Amino acid sequence: MVRLSGLIFIIGALQTLVFWIQATRLKKTIEKMDEIATGQTRDMRDSINEATRAANAMEGVAKSLAQNVLDVQKSVEISREIADRQRLVTELSGRAYLSVSFQDAAYQDPTHIFEAAAMIVNRGNTPAYEVTFQAAADIVPFPIPEEFDFPLTAANVGSSVSIIEPQGVKTMRRTVSSGRIPDEQVELIKRGGPPRCLAMWGVVNYKDAFHEPRYVKFAFTVYWAGTRKDGSPIIMSADTAHHNDSN
Repeated sequence: MVRLSGLIFIIGALQTLVFWIQATRLKKTIEKMDEIATGQTRDMRDSINEATRAANAMEGVAKSLAQNVLDVQKSVEISREIADRQRLVTELSGRAYLSVSFQDAAYQDPTHIFEAAAMIVNRGNTPAYEVTFQAAADIVPFPIPEEFDFPLTAANVGSSVSIIEPQGVKTMRRTVSSGRIPDEQVELIKRGGPPRCLAMWGVVNYKDAFHEPRYVKFAFTVYWAGTRKDGSPIIMSADTAHHNDSN
């Protein structure tokens, strides 16, 4: 029993020693793992901080690039606007401008019927090309009704296609399409109405130096306002409320 008890004591002592060694090594392992974990946490934190700084830097770069894109876009828009304005100024200053104005008229007498004449004038700085026109004259109600459509037919077409140089003039002359009127109405017509008056209207088409198609619509009434001291008639015109337009 003594020997057995001694053997058990020795075995217990050895187990205690083994347990102490295992506990010591386990403690060191735990401490090492804690040290490693602490280092990894610090490295991870540093990595996260570095990634955050990089992300913030990239965000700044992205914002800067976006602003640069907006600045370039705005610069392009400004340049395009300047170019468009320069083109418009060049076109406005260099194109032909045709206008139509009253020139003359004649009233009905035993040998004539009412007629009116108008001038096409180029007020621009370059020629007007491929100029054509349609024009008509007639005795119409006065005041001219809103629904009056200022009709033009093939018979009203001018006989030529021409070029009008800067400050050049071309004359259109038309007799009234309705022919002679009763003689007792002549003086009323000469006064310009009511109930009726002499009117002339039409449209001029042309191309400017930039090959752009242009048009001028015109319409006016004619009246005799008396005579001058030398006995010559004073003939006036008045633009109508409609059919006066151009591009």
